[in-house]
Formats: sequence, structure tokens, C-alpha cells
Amino acid sequence: MSDTVYIPEDDSFLLVECVKKYAKGFVLDMGCGSGIQGIAALELKSVANVTFADINREAINYVKKQITSNGSLNKQNTQFIVSDLYNNIKDKFDTIIFNPPYLPENEFDKEVLITTGGKYGWELIEKFLKESKQHLNIDGQILLLFSSLTDKGKVDEIIKTLNYSKNQIVKEDLFMEQLYVYQLKLNNENIIKGHRGIVEIKGKVAIKRSFTEHYNANEEAKFLKILNKHGIGPKYISNTKDELRMEYIEGERILDYLKHSNKKQAKSILSKILDQLYIMDKLKINKLEMTNPYKHIIVRNHKPIQIDFERCIYTTNPKNVTQFIQFLTSGKVHILVDKDELRAIAINYKRDMKKSYIKDILKRII
Repeated sequence: MSDTVYIPEDDSFLLVECVKKYAKGFVLDMGCGSGIQGIAALELKSVANVTFADINREAINYVKKQITSNGSLNKQNTQFIVSDLYNNIKDKFDTIIFNPPYLPENEFDKEVLITTGGKYGWELIEKFLKESKQHLNIDGQILLLFSSLTDKGKVDEIIKTLNYSKNQIVKEDLFMEQLYVYQLKLNNENIIKGHRGIVEIKGKVAIKRSFTEHYNANEEAKFLKILNKHGIGPKYISNTKDELRMEYIEGERILDYLKHSNKKQAKSILSKILDQLYIMDKLKINKLEMTNPYKHIIVRNHKPIQIDFERCIYTTNPKNVTQFIQFLTSGKVHILVDKDELRAIAINYKRDMKKSYIKDILKRII
């Protein structure tokens, strides 16, 4: 290995454990050195592609040889770029890994290129984080390692100023310093994060993308278009297999609305919800969210709008109304109901699904 290629040490091995746990999607190994981080990422099923970048051409040549000689790695999913930070990089990434030179200037240091981050040690990190904002995909992450010798307080200040959120993944005490690994993400008030993906808000449009292999926007779009014909759900706009565009619904979540509504408003909104759920039952479309619809029913201008139809299925035994009865009797709702009678109605409704049961439900709301 060349003297100008950073030999993996304690910091490298600490970061690589975090890479194995957190790396996903399209990955950039910035300042790749020996390539230890990117190679670890390349071995993960959660990683689609790895780009190795370094200012030092010798480092890039070294990594190329390492990957070429390793028969177990998918060489088709790699790119190699000689670049001073992002000078020659145009793409965006889901994960950016950086083990930067982080030591303050030292006149006796003979390896400045691979050890020194600036006069105080943090200058290179600041420049990197500024430029990274243009190269992170929505919900992308940075895995950044640095040392207490870099001035942790200053690094934290830079992160806050540049509007990143930080999660300290690990801290390791060494003889003369502490090492930290941060997971950083950009704060964005127009991004709503969920368990399975994100929704990006652009004006009056919501763009839903999911990062799970089980999500198919075509399926959710199919149900949304059907339900729109019956006045249910946000208005469908367009979709691809991976992305759904629809009307953005801004309002109150159902439980929050019921907290301050009077009896007339509460009965009106619940009546409208039950009418929608009855229609869905008759269409044999099961939403699978009605036992706890806190995040799935938004009230706008005293009208309920259901959102999030990705779990919808066709079934001969739909349960939208009966599940909503479970919700009403759960104790989570800020209204009084006759629980026993509602449960009896649910049993009868399940048997023959008559519209008259909707009025019976509303009568049991005290």
C-alpha cells in the first residue's frame, strides 16, 4: 500500500461497524482511502451501488485492485472517481460515508493529506457538510466519524447551523482522545417520514415514495382512483411504480379534532366517516387501518379525509366499519359511547352489512 493511502486504524474499524448496520441504497465512500468502508457497504443486501471517491489517484487505483481481486464482490455496482470532495461528483446518494482527515495542523505531521482537516481540524468537515446538502437524496444520511481533537463542540455547532439533525451512533474512548460516529440527516419541514417511506410536500401536492421492496405505488394508485369516484381520499394526480402524486391534505388528525369539537360536530364527522367506511365495505376494499386511524383520517373544514391506502386489499369479508367500532369502544376517543350496544351492532353488521346499522351506531354515541 502506498504511503499516501490511509492504512485502516481504530477509527476505520469503528466506522465500518456502523456502515454494516446503517448503509443503504446508493452509497458514496468519500475520501475512500483503502476502501474499507465502501467494500463493507458493497457486501450488504441493503446497498444497491457504491461510488468510491478520493482526491488521491493512488487510493482509487488501490481500491480498484482490491475489488477486482475479490471474487465475492459485485464489480458491476461500483464506480471510481478522483475528486476533491464533490468537485467531480454530480450524483445524489442515500448514504454518504466520510472518515475525514480531522486533526488540527501540526508542523511535524508528514502525512497532512490523510490526517489534517485544517488549521483547527474541523474546516474540512464544515466544507464537506455544506457541499453534501446538494448530494443527499430525500431521507439520505451521512455517516461521519471525527475525534475529540477536532473540537466536538465546534462540529456540533456546524451541524446545527447547516440544519442537519444528528444521532450519535457510537463513542469510543482511546488513550488520548474520543472517537465519535454521527448519523446526520437534513431537516426538511416539507418531508413527512413514516415507517415505510416518506411523503414530500410540494405546494398542494404530496409525493409519496417508499423504500421498502413490498411497496408498489401502482397498487395504492389503483385503490385511490376507485375511491376518488366515491369522494374518498385525496385527489389522485399521477403515479409511477415507485412514486404516487396526490393532493396534499392539511388539517387535524381525527382524535385531535374530537378533543375540541362539540357534540353536534363530533356526530357529524363520525357520521361522514362511517358513510365512507360503509361504501368501502360494499366495494369489498379493506383498508386495514381502522382500529387505530389516528394518522389515517384528517379533518379539513369539518370534513373527514382518509389518507394512506397502501395496505388496501380486496376481500369478501371487509372490516372497515367493524374495526372503526373497535376504535370507538377502545377508550382512545374523546367521546362517550355505549360499548356493549356498539359491540352487539358490530356482530349484526358483520352478518348482513345493512346501511341501517350506521344510524344505530350513531345513536349509541352519548
